[in-house]
Formats: sequence, structure tokens, C-alpha cells
Amino acid sequence: MNRLLQSINVSSAVALAAVFVLCMVTSAAAQELERRDTVAERPRPGYDADGMPVGAMRLYPDVGIELRYNDNVFADDDIKESDTAVRVAPEIRLESRSPRHRAEIGGNGDIARYSDLGTEDYEDFRLWGLGEMQIGDGELRGELRLNKLHEDRTSPDDVRGVELTEFDRNTVYLGYTHRPGRLLLRVDGEFGNLDFKDTATLSGGVSNDDRDRDFFDIGLRGGLSMSPDYALYAEARFDEVKYDQDFDRNGFARSSDGYELRIGTLLDFTGRTAGEFYVGYLKRNFDDPRFSDADGPSFGGEITWNVTGLTTLTFGGSRTIDSTTVVGASGITKTRLEFGADHELLRNLILSFDLRIGNDDFENLPRDDDLAWVGLGGRYLMNRYLQLVFGYRYRDRDTSPSDSGGRVFEVNELFLRVVGQL
Repeated sequence: MNRLLQSINVSSAVALAAVFVLCMVTSAAAQELERRDTVAERPRPGYDADGMPVGAMRLYPDVGIELRYNDNVFADDDIKESDTAVRVAPEIRLESRSPRHRAEIGGNGDIARYSDLGTEDYEDFRLWGLGEMQIGDGELRGELRLNKLHEDRTSPDDVRGVELTEFDRNTVYLGYTHRPGRLLLRVDGEFGNLDFKDTATLSGGVSNDDRDRDFFDIGLRGGLSMSPDYALYAEARFDEVKYDQDFDRNGFARSSDGYELRIGTLLDFTGRTAGEFYVGYLKRNFDDPRFSDADGPSFGGEITWNVTGLTTLTFGGSRTIDSTTVVGASGITKTRLEFGADHELLRNLILSFDLRIGNDDFENLPRDDDLAWVGLGGRYLMNRYLQLVFGYRYRDRDTSPSDSGGRVFEVNELFLRVVGQL
């Protein structure tokens, strides 16, 4: 814990220095941001991709090639190994936009090859389709996402195989928002499934069939616009996690269900401050009688503040209860706090800083993990076709008590990426 506090103190000093420097720099002329724009996301004519016309739609292809250095590839201080990797990330999107609808289909890849530690090579792929349509005073939104991914070594559920654990994550989302006058009404739901592949180990292999599961979440929201700048709402959400197998390899019944009650606000103050934040109460019930129910306060959301036309600050956080397969734990209560800063040093150079701290409380176990994440980087827009992205990332996990079975690690990464786009 002391090591983590020391690292956070160092990180906080870096954060304050970085924000101070960013806010003091005035080498670019101040610009007005459009409503809901941020420094990182606003349009930049002359540097944004034009895309290619395909009938009434436009096609946006790009590819990034990255060189990455990691000083703790296995995220384990007991077997610390460093290595460099080459990462290739192609993406293609087909979009259609009008004042009353938006449609997009796309796909991307994330392929990494390490110089020495070939067991850490991976190939991730994502496909998606989404659509938004205005219907009278309402909006209908749908999404379909198909993902082939790998489990990161920093995950507490990682089974420590000789190769990475692969899994599929597929989701369908549908939501309808209705705004009659000053009222705000919304119903939305998501269904998905996780399918884990077997993991190779020195003793042969581990079957992950007991980790496969379906999940379902539905929410009902009602609110009132107090002014054009903000609205208040109340929301109830219900969810269920159903594992394919009644019991996992250690004899625990992992399926669960729960609910969350929220009171929140939506903000949009003329382009300067925008976002959403809520507080509430959540409860989760587990099928296994050996697991006690998990409940407590919840919160979540993200607020962006455009301090000037050159600097955007972001504040966010969440408290949730997630599923886990850690032996003896029913779930993980995850608390996260986040801060970010983006600054336009030049019209084509955007600097970024991110700080995240968190806590993982393993329900039904005497285990508590503290986490820290720091990122520094920049994006240099060479022209309409090329970007240079560079940065540094730091991650830390500290487990208490030390004999609770969790891994302690510090990970430092450096990366340099060239992105080509049309």
C-alpha cells in the first residue's frame, strides 16, 4: 500500500505540473467550441479524414503501426520480463448521416507481435453496426457488436496460462428516448454473451467452459428538463448474469441478478460544461448460498469542462459490482475515479494527460486491491493523411493482505504510433 501511495503522490505531482503547463501555454489563438465539442474531438478541417464516397455513404479507412515497449509484460513483479512489440491496427468505417438519422458499420483489428515473448502475441478483431433514427419527438438507437478479444495479463481473473486466454464478447443494444416537451423518457436494454476459449498451461490446459455466460440489462428512466442547460432524472436498472454451467470448477454457483436505483443530472452549459452524473444504490444476489448479497451506494458518469477554447478537463468515476471467477469471491466491487486533460498546444498538436485511481473489493474474501493508472501523450496531425501518436503509460496494482493470492505489479509502457487515413 505504501508503494502505491508513493506512486500516486508522484503521479499527482506530475499531474499538477502537466495541467499547470498546459493551462499556461498560449501559443495558439483561443477558439470557441461548438456545443458538446471538446478539444480532442472537435472537427479540424484540413486534418480530418475526408473519406471516400460510396453511394450516399462515406467510407473511412485507416491503419496504425505502433512500436511499444513494456517493462513487465506478464504484469507480475515476481517474474518481471520486458519486451518490445510491433502492433498493427487497421480500421474501416462506412457512415451515413443526415439531420434525422445516422448509420454506421465497421470493423477493426489489433494485432501484436513481441520480439522475444511470442506467447504474448494476440489478434483481436471487432465488428459493429449501429443506427440512430429520429421518430417524432423521440430517438431510436440500436447497436450490434461482435468481438474476438484476449484477456489482459493485468486482469485478476487471468488463469496464468503459457498463452493468453481468448474470448468472444457479443452484444445487442436497443434504446428508445422520448422527449415530449420538457419530459424525458427512456427505455433501453442490452443482451450479450461471453465465450472463453481453453487456456494452454504447462500441465496441459484449462477448460474455461465454466466462465461462459449470458448477461442481460434493462433500464427505465424518467426525467424533467429544468432549463435548456440541465435536466434531472430518476432511473431503475435490472440485470441478470446466467452462467452456462450451474457450478464452476471449484463448485461455486456463479449466476446472479441485481438492481440499481439512480438519481442523476444531464448537463450541457453552452459548450463549456457537459455530461452526466448520478448517485444511487445497488444490490446483487448470488445463486450460491455461501455467497452473501452485495449492496451499497453507487455512482457514475463523466463531466467535461472546456476551460478555454484550448483546454478541456474531464472528471469521471463509477462504482459497480462485476462478476469474477476468483476462487471464493462472489464478485468484485469496483470503485474508479478519473481525471483527464487535453490541451491544443498547436492547431495540429494535442497533448493529453490521464490519471485514474481505483479499488477492487473482493466480496466474501479478505482481499482488497488498490490500482493506479497514469498516461501522458500527444497527437501530432501531420496532414489530412498522416498522424503521429506518442505516449507513456503506467499501471499499478497493490494487493492487501499480501498473502491473499493477488498479484502485485508495476507496468511501464512507451509507444510510438503512425496512423494513415483516407
